[in-house]
Formats: sequence, structure tokens, C-alpha cells
Amino acid sequence: MKLLSNAKIFPSLKSQSILIDKGKIIFIGDKNKINFSLKDLDIIDCENNSILPGLIDGHCHPLEVVSNMESIDLSEIKFNSKDDLKKHLKNTNFKNKKTLKFHGFEHRNIKESLNLKFFDELNLNIPLIMKHRTGHLMFLNSLAFKNLKININDYKFPVDSQKIHQKTSYQEQSNFKDNVKKYNKMLIKYGYTTIVDAGVNNDISKFNTYKNLIKENLINLNICYMLGNEKVEQFQGIKSNEKLYIGPTKFIFPEEISMNEIETILKNHMTISKNDLAFHAISSDMIFKILHTLFEKLNKFLGSRLIRLEHATEFFPNTFKAYNDKKLHLIFNPNFIYDHGDFYIQNQDDFDIDSIFNLNDSYKYKFNIGAGTDSPFGSIDPINIINSSINRTTKNKNIIGNKNKVDLFEIIKAITYGNAKALKKQNKIGTLKVGKNADIIVLNEEISKSSTIDNLQINHTIINGKTEYAKY
Repeated sequence: MKLLSNAKIFPSLKSQSILIDKGKIIFIGDKNKINFSLKDLDIIDCENNSILPGLIDGHCHPLEVVSNMESIDLSEIKFNSKDDLKKHLKNTNFKNKKTLKFHGFEHRNIKESLNLKFFDELNLNIPLIMKHRTGHLMFLNSLAFKNLKININDYKFPVDSQKIHQKTSYQEQSNFKDNVKKYNKMLIKYGYTTIVDAGVNNDISKFNTYKNLIKENLINLNICYMLGNEKVEQFQGIKSNEKLYIGPTKFIFPEEISMNEIETILKNHMTISKNDLAFHAISSDMIFKILHTLFEKLNKFLGSRLIRLEHATEFFPNTFKAYNDKKLHLIFNPNFIYDHGDFYIQNQDDFDIDSIFNLNDSYKYKFNIGAGTDSPFGSIDPINIINSSINRTTKNKNIIGNKNKVDLFEIIKAITYGNAKALKKQNKIGTLKVGKNADIIVLNEEISKSSTIDNLQINHTIINGKTEYAKY
């Protein structure tokens, strides 16, 4: 048994003790009322610091993060011309590499056409794969196409990442298991206890990869695994467990798709699966298409299915008003304000920048709010989610959407209970109550709604009752 004593339990922050047995919370209250000898207990003195439910990354791409560990990060580099890019690539040390891989590439400042010919003319004499910062596009040279054994003529340039995902992913890594171990350790140190793999290409092969990694103790976190909408039939008869469980079906539609086409796809899906539904939903137009189709054309088919909007970047006030009676789950990426906010400012003519990631108004309209990092396409550190939600500040100290600031407790609720509810797991995780899973983090200080988080650190991370990280 494990006892957390002198703990300020979120959100009341009343000083109590928590007793854990067999991975569950079995008692919360005065430790003097525990009917066990303290000598027989593994005691963690929380020193009157705050303890929270384990953090949940409500939307991420774990094995993409692992894949990027053997790739070169370009996210902090601004290219203004072909010559800039040529110079950087030619100065890159790729000795002993079989393929030159980059991620975080942003091409929109380059006015020249970045076509296949251009990348071939770099004369690198090595396969080249450059992944866009969004993860949705890839730039390759002819040697890369040849190495991947795919026909250049079958693809438009740049290439849709979904179409060649399996051929360029973690599966090609030489140090895959070591990198998984590093990733797992990093997440636990940040206080994550559950993560949601939101990949639209998620199939049975990747699911089995996770099973094996968990079996080998290379991953200690709990994983919710979304299903790619074209892969659902692969999972007939597959059972979930608490360490690895099947989540909603993930859909991503091209912007030009019609509502009739969306209706057909979803109706066909719902005839073969009772799974919950998650939608890649960034633009206001796409959000409208999805919601209008669901609630105006397919409402009678929905039943008890949970509806998630992933990203919900442009979920604007007119949408709040139209669908405020619907039980929607909005999974925001507020860390993008910090990560990409300055890019948004440069392109703000394209949308209402002050209303993006509209947490404050979403709370007012009583939608369930969750949050995810979208890592590796957003920063993995939960502090960036918290800071961006509280301060709405970019890397260059610009403020985006001052009216949409929320307080510390609201964003903590989003990355704990809100995410749990969006997984239908609120009875097991997301809050600290008797009978729930013992997924707990101990902070290094006592927090309040007005607390700054500059010095906030994790002292302990406990998953299913087991201490997976201890600072001291």
C-alpha cells in the first residue's frame, strides 16, 4: 500500500491523505483514521504541496514523436528562398545516414515552387524526406521515392503524408525501442499518465506494436488508441484493457469535400461500427460541414456516440450559438498559440485570429473542454498548454485573443477531467476520488487560481498506483 500524506488535493486544495492499494484510491481523509500501521505503508510526504490527477494528453501522435528523434528539426528556422534552403541542406552533416530526414519544415515564405525537380537539383546523392510542420505534407527527392519503392507518378507534389505514412514512420528506425524508452520517460517526468494516439492511419499493426512495447515495459503510460476510419474492420473481436484501449474513430476530410460526401462516409461507417466519432476540425468551414451533417442529416443515426472535434481551432461564436445544446467535446491545442502564434499573426487576414482556441467562450456555452499537445506538431511540455491558456502569449511575446484567457484551474481541469470525459473514462481517471485509478502527480508547490507557473515542477508521477517518477 502507498500513502500520500500532507497533500493539498486539487481542486479544493484541502490538506488530506490518500491511501492507494492495488492501483486504486481506497481512502481520502485524515491519515489518523487509517486502520493500518503506518509502518507497513510506503509513505510519500507531499509537504503540503498540491497534488493533481495524472495529466492526459488528449491528442498526440506518440510514435511520430519517436520517429522524429532520428530526424532533424527545422521548426525554428525560417527559409525565405530556395537559396536559404539549399544552403542549409548542403551544410547538414549526414555522414553515415541512409536517408536524410527533416521535420518541422515551413515552406510558405518561399515564393519559388518547391517541386520534385528542385529537390533533385540539390544533388545530395542521398534519399531526402522533409516533413511539413503540420505533418500533413512531405517533400521528397527522386532517390527517396526509389528507396521507398513507390512510383513518383502516383503522387502529387508535395506528397500527402497519409498516403506514405507507413513507409516513412517509426518502423524504419534503427534505434526504435531505445527512442520509445526515452519518450516514455520524458512524458512521465512531465506528469502525463494517459495519452491519446489520434492518428488517422491507426491500424492493427500499430496497435500490436503498442501491445508489445507495453509487454516489454518500454511504455508505462495508459494509451487510448483512436482508429483510422478506413481501418475499423481490422479491429473486430479486438479487446481493450486499461493500459491500451480503443478510442473513437478518427476522420480527416479534405477541405473541398461536400456535405453529401461526408454524409455518405459517416452513414457507411455507422452501419459497421458503434464507435465514438472524432473529427479533424480546424477551419470554421469544415467545423460547420461536420456539425451540420451530423445534427441536421444524421442525428437519428448517432445514438449515444460521443462526438469530438480535434483541434477546433476556428470554433467561433456563431457556432457556439448554433450547437450549444449538443454534447460536443472540443479538444483544443492552446499550446499552438505559443508554438505557432507568430505565424498566425503573419497570416491573420485568413481568419479571426483573436477567436482561435476559444476556451473561455466554450466554457460559457458548457461544452466539454479537453486539450492536447498534438506533438510532435506542437510542443510536448504541458506547461506550454497551461501558459498559452492563461496568458495567450506567443514566442515573441505577442498576445492573441486576450478575452479568451482562462485561469489555472480551468486549464488543469481541461487536461485532466475534460480529457477523461472526452474518452468516457471520467469514472476511472481525471479526478482524485475513492474508487478511481491511482493516477496522480505531486507538485513542488501549493497552487491557487492566480498562481504563476514559472517554477512549477513535478516531484512524483504515479500511474496505476506505482511511482514511475520521483524527483528525489
